Amino acid sequence: AYTSVNGTGTGEIALDVVTVDGIPLGQTFLHELAAAGDYTGTFQLKAQPDPDCDPSQGPCEMWEAGDYTVKIAICNGECGSKHPHSEIYDESSATFTITKELY
Repeated sequence: AYTSVNGTGTGEIALDVVTVDGIPLGQTFLHELAAAGDYTGTFQLKAQPDPDCDPSQGPCEMWEAGDYTVKIAICNGECGSKHPHSEIYDESSATFTITKELY
């Protein structure tokens, strides 16, 4: 959940997972122009190997036991861009632990 005091421009919400084995995982979502106010949202993450991942094309996340960090950013424009109109409004993180191998 977040509160926007002045409203937002059109931009992105970026979600990244810092994995135990270092394989980068993340996705961005369009964030439409929004008026000032309180906002909520949810994301669901399935911590299971992708059955369509081909290890000959690159590493596949296996969701090994350990601590994971989820990072989220709400941005005006593109998150991480060097364009003058782009900026990070806010960012936060949370952790979760997988205690045993699932697969």
